[in-house]
Order: sequence, then structure tokens, then C-alpha cells
Amino acid sequence: MMSKRQTQQLLAVFDVVNRAHDHPSVEQIHQRVRERMPRVSLGTVYRNLQKLASERRVSLVQIRNRPARYDAVVDAHDHFVCEHCHVVLDLAPSKARLDLQQLEHQGFAVRSHALTFYGQCPNCRGGRKGRQRNSQMTTAPA
Repeated sequence: MMSKRQTQQLLAVFDVVNRAHDHPSVEQIHQRVRERMPRVSLGTVYRNLQKLASERRVSLVQIRNRPARYDAVVDAHDHFVCEHCHVVLDLAPSKARLDLQQLEHQGFAVRSHALTFYGQCPNCRGGRKGRQRNSQMTTAPA
């Protein structure tokens, strides 16, 4: 659902998240928006991110013990977090997903879910398995 009213700040925040391949935090988004709009406040960025998330134009990525991140990919997908360099990678939906129909049959109403793998990326492992950019959608481990 698209909002009828789109401010310049909202458009700038969305553009920053949409162009980002690093799943930026609100502070990183604020810094990048300020390069274009020096007077924009952190509160304005927060409010616009909340609005974009409620409209499903961006998604919130919760990573344990880390500030929330934002992602312009709103379709179902998983994430990999490197515990060494902290890069967050998008992964294609994995085979490890729960059977939602089975949960619904048991009486659960699932609103959302998140699956995040933690470990070391190929770059931190010395590139032994090849290098990949964090903007690529990769196949998740089973």
C-alpha cells in the first residue's frame, strides 16, 4: 500500500535504503540522508523508516545483540551475518523454513518470521570458497 503523501525526507530515506547493499542501521541511513539534506533529524529518519516499514516498502532486520538494520528487499528471504566483519548478506529462502500450513493447522496465526544464519563469510575465512558481494542473493545452507 502506497502512501498518498510522500515528503522529500521520506523519498530520501527510501532511496538510501533502496540503494544500500549493506543493510544499514538507522544511524547509517541518517548519515547518508544528511549528505543530501544536511538539516534532516534522526527523529525524522526514524519516523520515515517506521512509515516505510508499515507500508512494506522496507523491512526491519533484527540481528541479535546489534542495532536493527533495514532492507529494501521485502520478499521472503533469509540472512547470513558474519560474526567477524558483521556483514549482513541476503540469502534465497532456505529449505529450513517452517511449514506454515502445519502451524496454521495447529491453531497458530503466523504474522512473520526471520531466519538468520551466523558464522564467517568467505572473505573472513580467507576467500577459500570464493568472494561474493553482499548485494547478491545466494542460496542458503539447508
